[in-house]
Amino acid sequence: VPELVGGIGKSFASYWETECQVIKASLTDMDSTSTGRVRISDFYGANLGGEWRFGESEGYLRMLGALDESSPWRGTQVIIPNYLQAASNCIVSRPHYMVCCANECEDVLSELEAAVGAPLATPEAILEVVGNMTDFNDRPAPLDDALRGQLRRVAETHGGKVPLHGRLFAQWLHFVFPRECAFPHRAGE
Repeated sequence: VPELVGGIGKSFASYWETECQVIKASLTDMDSTSTGRVRISDFYGANLGGEWRFGESEGYLRMLGALDESSPWRGTQVIIPNYLQAASNCIVSRPHYMVCCANECEDVLSELEAAVGAPLATPEAILEVVGNMTDFNDRPAPLDDALRGQLRRVAETHGGKVPLHGRLFAQWLHFVFPRECAFPHRAGE
């Protein structure tokens, strides 16, 4: 019986991940700037076109950490991976497990960890590995001078190496893979 229940759970998780990819595709279609963000008006406007999913209030999205309100020029935006990772996109919730959308950034981080083999790495080692990666649309990672410099500044604040499990590196990963890696907010924000 445990094998049967486990098999049903895995099948359902696989089904739900397919639904998550549909949600992500809807959001990325609205992400005209490829920043991993959707203007709040476009997010809610999808409801007018028959999309039933995007109806959470701004307050709830803020509480989930799925809103970017930092740009007066772009206005309020929904951060795609933060929205996908939010509890509102978990279809099953039990005391010991939840069935949620897969965290696509885990694949990126796992590949980095395997290549580096340590919890800390030099910017050069990270750039070499990430430079050979693609996003989930098979586009190369956009490692421009600004992102390279930002990674080096993270290393400078940590004695020349980047902690792979730190908030600043997670933020850097978000800008390299904006549709796959969630933007980690500071505690209390």
